[in-house]
Amino acid sequence: MKRYSTVAILIATLAVMAACSSDPEPTATAVPTETPPPTISPDLSAAIPDAAEVDRKTAMLLGIDLHRQLWSTRPTSNYKFGFQWNVGDYAYQRANVQVRVIKGEISEVRWADNAVKTDGTEPEGFVVPDEPNIEDYYSIDDLFEVISDAIDSDPGQVTLGFDSVFGFPTNVSIEFAPDSPHKDVSFFAAQLVPIPGPPE
Repeated sequence: MKRYSTVAILIATLAVMAACSSDPEPTATAVPTETPPPTISPDLSAAIPDAAEVDRKTAMLLGIDLHRQLWSTRPTSNYKFGFQWNVGDYAYQRANVQVRVIKGEISEVRWADNAVKTDGTEPEGFVVPDEPNIEDYYSIDDLFEVISDAIDSDPGQVTLGFDSVFGFPTNVSIEFAPDSPHKDVSFFAAQLVPIPGPPE
């Protein structure tokens, strides 16, 4: 009898060991039941609650704010970028320039190599300045302010483009009605390059 109980215990132990060493049951993987909505870059859905009624102006300001947050993640406040106003009475005011910014402040503005400073519409005897007027240009942070202020003034038409890596505005056209006291804002910005320098 003792022998049978020992054999029974041995068989039970082997059964338990076999059960523990067997492969686990396959687990179920969740399968999406619907295609997720496309994301906007940056993701405005994170900033706008579901079922919220958002007007065009608010949506634009939210988009600008999200791009401004992306811009704030840049590695340095020292950078240079190409810039061109699309508005101005004379060609030199619309010419390509390079804007250099050190510690967030404009340090220098130079004519670009391909700058078209005259187009034949200037009055006789008109002299193009040797250098661009630094006061006519902005750092990227200030360009965000220019855009926000213009949108707050209720323009008639707005087109905004932003860099996908740094978030800075690249292609902006904000137009006001002819009888508006506000001036149109239109520019291109591109080729932003960080400038190496001492730690800030």
